[in-house]
Amino acid sequence: MAYDDDLPALVIETRGGSDVGTFLLGALVGAAAALLLAPRSGSETQAEIAGAARRLAGDVQGRVSGARERVGERVGGTLESVRGGVESRVAQARAALDAGRGAARDAREELQRRVDDAKRSYRAGLGIVRGDGGAAEDGDGAGKAGDVVVTEVVVEETTDELA
Repeated sequence: MAYDDDLPALVIETRGGSDVGTFLLGALVGAAAALLLAPRSGSETQAEIAGAARRLAGDVQGRVSGARERVGERVGGTLESVRGGVESRVAQARAALDAGRGAARDAREELQRRVDDAKRSYRAGLGIVRGDGGAAEDGDGAGKAGDVVVTEVVVEETTDELA
């Protein structure tokens, strides 16, 4: 076999594997041969390559822009959904806090009413015991209205004998 020294040598190596590598290698070799053997001047070929590069850059930029918009829409929708959920939970927490405050206020008022009733009952019982018909005594300060004085506390144990 005779080789012509004027033609460039082209060596193609193949390795065991997929046909995709072979296809891509063939496509590159074909594109290179088409550019080199095309009946155009250097400036025409450069202009064509520059145009192809601009088209490729525009296509890539369009795809990136589209992907950015899709991601923005998804993130924006998710963000709005999360924000709505948080606002709903905050409203529920505020309502529960207001209900708790109302219940505490009602309980405090009820407790104050019971304490006032107990004081009135105590004063009435004290007045009956003293024989003044329920009027509080102001002599030594021990019987003033509203004062509760505990003088002695006795704890008695019960036995089963009385039962």
